[in-house]
Amino acid sequence: MMSPLTILHSPEQWRAIPADQLRGSVAVVIDVIRATSTIAMALAQGAAGVQPVAAVEDAFALKAQDPEAVLAGERGGKMVEGFDLGNSPEDFMRKRINNRRVILTTTNGTQALAACTGARAVVTASLLNLDAVAARLRELRPPWLVVCAGCNGFFGVDDAIVAGALAEALQQDHSFVHLWRSVRKDLEEALLGSEAGRELARVGLAKDVPFCAQVSKLSVVPMLDEDGVLRR
Repeated sequence: MMSPLTILHSPEQWRAIPADQLRGSVAVVIDVIRATSTIAMALAQGAAGVQPVAAVEDAFALKAQDPEAVLAGERGGKMVEGFDLGNSPEDFMRKRINNRRVILTTTNGTQALAACTGARAVVTASLLNLDAVAARLRELRPPWLVVCAGCNGFFGVDDAIVAGALAEALQQDHSFVHLWRSVRKDLEEALLGSEAGRELARVGLAKDVPFCAQVSKLSVVPMLDEDGVLRR
């Protein structure tokens, strides 16, 4: 019997998701530093939707079709030249994005989202919207397939922490639950110590990590619609 909850903890694993498993599952994408935190923040601040795309070229093409859209994202942590915004959640303020579509491409998170095409449903999770996502997943019912974006093609402990928190909230046993419990009293330090956290520090964006370490501050649950846009 298939487990209600499966956690794919590295890109190597989620790039090899069997199509039949994906079709029957609710996919939950985690890229806590920073894509899924940014997506939750953008929708909470009034964005009409967030359209994730894997390639920078595709993002520019979509912007050309809709000049009013906000072009956002990063490569190597830094905002892509010619974009309107980077990938810092706190930059997605209502006055900049209200009622506008955000086109987002990132190094890790939007790649993981692309790999989930064909799932029964696709939602994004972060610490910021942890409780709201857990509640929605209970409504959508298992099986749940948790996809940890990782960092630069490898396992990321930051995403594993969030996966453990989500497993606990869903009352599912997993080794990552113990990881979550071991660090939840100092999440900021744990995230800063991850490879993704250290990478942000190297490019001068360590300030984003404490924001991403806040738990259940937002009630939005981004869900991918049939047009490939995440909406609340």
